[in-house]
Amino acid sequence: MKLNGKIKLIIILSVTILLCLTTINILVSYFTAKKAAEISVANNALEMARSIAESMDTAAYERFLENPERNEDYWRIREKLYEAKQNTAALYVYTLAFEDADSRPKVMIAGFPRDNKPYYDIGMDCMVPTDQIQRAYKGLAYFTGKIDDPHYGEYISAGSPILNDQGETIGFLSIDISTSRLDRIGDTVIKNSIPGFILSGILVLVLLMTFILIQKWYNRELKSQIGDTEKTYHSEIHSLIQSVRSLRHDFANHIQVLNGLLKLGKHQEALEYSDSMREEAQLLYKIPIQSSNPALSVLFQTKSLAAQSQNIDIQFNNSDSSFENLRTTDLIKLLSNLIDNAIDAASELPKGERKIEVTCEDVNEEYVFRISNSGPPIPPEAKDKIFIAGFSTKAKSHANKKVRGQGLYIVKQIVEKYNGRISLESENNKTTFEIRLPAKRKDGSLL
Repeated sequence: MKLNGKIKLIIILSVTILLCLTTINILVSYFTAKKAAEISVANNALEMARSIAESMDTAAYERFLENPERNEDYWRIREKLYEAKQNTAALYVYTLAFEDADSRPKVMIAGFPRDNKPYYDIGMDCMVPTDQIQRAYKGLAYFTGKIDDPHYGEYISAGSPILNDQGETIGFLSIDISTSRLDRIGDTVIKNSIPGFILSGILVLVLLMTFILIQKWYNRELKSQIGDTEKTYHSEIHSLIQSVRSLRHDFANHIQVLNGLLKLGKHQEALEYSDSMREEAQLLYKIPIQSSNPALSVLFQTKSLAAQSQNIDIQFNNSDSSFENLRTTDLIKLLSNLIDNAIDAASELPKGERKIEVTCEDVNEEYVFRISNSGPPIPPEAKDKIFIAGFSTKAKSHANKKVRGQGLYIVKQIVEKYNGRISLESENNKTTFEIRLPAKRKDGSLL
């Protein structure tokens, strides 16, 4: 199916927006979860650093700071820090010293086994970020975001002040926690987002199928309406052509009669005949009443011409209403079929007795259509059958080969479609059909 350009654009935009929103949602969930995990790990590390700092032998540490060498105080504190590292599964546990707020902190004692391996040098620089150095120099606890160190890998660091008996900050106890768990958390977030991503994909497909089905329905309805409209107006054009052919035939006959009278020298008879032709022509070109509905005006013109071609006196009484709450094709089919039946019935009478009156009104929130014609009355036994498809009071074979028994069936379908009413009176050589359709729904809205 070839999609309408606008519908296709709507589909593309909708799918693109939905995919973008889904991707953004997954990314936001990913980074939010990782950030929350970082903060959780950092707070946990900070609590461990505070606990280790409070358990330290601050007197021994102060003596070490006075002479920062690998003496007994150094080894005893190092063993304690190594024990704390083992118990907390931290990467490193160590103490820091700060010369000033702008310089790098120095690693003084780190928790390693008691051996002579060169794990680190006393006083080596630490990778704590500058912002956290500022907090530590003021004696405040700190924790960092993820630090990417080319030598030690990725980790989060947290530190708590080491306070002596007088409450003075004599250093910082720092602890490093590996961030490998954070990467696993990110992977978990992505895995957990897969069902949501699949659901969004299904939603995109459903949306796409919905648009396609709506487009198919719209095209089918449009095609049906166009076909219905073409059929209705083709019927009216055919009726008009038939009327013109009839008039042309009559005109040719009139010319022949006039020509014959003149050849015979009967000038008075020819003059009288031409006067009757002039009266007939004036009647023929009498313009019926105009309507606010253009299609209705055209219908009046064609039916007036069709009636006058059969010497039927047809009158149109139309209010100012445009009957806008009825579908135009329904309005034309309704009146066209009723007027055609009226023309057929009236044409069975002598010329002077052929009359039709068409009334279209908008009264008390109802559309009223009344078509009266002179002609043979409809038999009582046929009144309940004339609205059945295929039933007709006329002969099955007609001069114009028109299919009989469909007009009133179509009229009934339209009346039922709009929840209207139809009534019939037929007696004394006069038949009247009256159609009443509500101009609004029961809830007050337009049809």
